[in-house]
Amino acid sequence: MVVYQRVHDEILQALKDNVYPVGTLLPPEPELERIYSVSRTTVRRAIAKLSEEGYVQVRQGYGTMVLKNIYPSETFEFSRLHHFENTLSIRHVNVPNPEKMSARGMYINTVPADKVVSEALQVKLNTPVFRVQRIFYSGETPLMFLNNYVRTVFFPGLDQHTEQFWDLYPFLVRNYNVDYQGCTEYLSAAAADLVDSQILHISPGTPLLNSRRIAACNLGPLEYAVLRIRTDLMELCITMGPSVWPDTLN
Repeated sequence: MVVYQRVHDEILQALKDNVYPVGTLLPPEPELERIYSVSRTTVRRAIAKLSEEGYVQVRQGYGTMVLKNIYPSETFEFSRLHHFENTLSIRHVNVPNPEKMSARGMYINTVPADKVVSEALQVKLNTPVFRVQRIFYSGETPLMFLNNYVRTVFFPGLDQHTEQFWDLYPFLVRNYNVDYQGCTEYLSAAAADLVDSQILHISPGTPLLNSRRIAACNLGPLEYAVLRIRTDLMELCITMGPSVWPDTLN
C-alpha cells in the first residue's frame, strides 16, 4: 500500500471512531508526522485526499477542520456527499494556491421569505428568515457565492455569529443540537446576471453552475440554499467508493 494511502485510511478510521470530533481540528502537521512516522509531504497528500472526499476542510492559517461524522454513513455511500460545496474541485485550472480556499464577506441578516423560500422552509409567505451570505475564494479569486436561508425559530441568535464559522451544518449541529437528516440538491446551468458578475468578478452572461438545495434536520427543514459557481474555475468531483483518479492528474 502507498504510504499516504495508509495514513489516509488510519485518519479516516480515527474520524469514524470519533477520535477527532466534528467541528474540531486535526492535530497540526508536525504532530501528524510524529503520530504516523511519515514525512510532511505524505501527511499533506493524505489530508488532501480526505478533503477531496469531504471528510475534512483545510483552512489556511487556521487548521484542518473535521466535517464528519454528523452525517449518515452506515446505510449508503452517497451520504458522504452531504452537500455540494464539499464535492467541488479546483483541479485542472489555473487558480493561484487552489488549496487555500476560504470563505469571506459573510453577512447574516433577516429577510422576508419569498414564495420559493417559504415553500422550501415550510413557513408562511413573508415570514422572517435568516439569510447567510458567503463568498468563497481561492487566494484573491472569487469562486462561488452562497445564500443559505434558515428558520429563525430553529436557530435563534444566528445573526450574532457572523464570521464565526466556515461550514454551516457542523456549526448548527454543534451549537443548536440538531441532527442532520439529508438533503436534495438540484443542479442547472445559468448565465451570470449583473449581481453575479460584480460578486464573482466575471462578465454578465458568463456560464455558471447553479445549485439549489433543501436540507432536513430533526426539527424539520434545515435550510434552503442557492449556490452560484464559476465554471471556468471549478468542476464537480464526485467519488463513489475508493478514488480511482490518478494522483498525477490531481
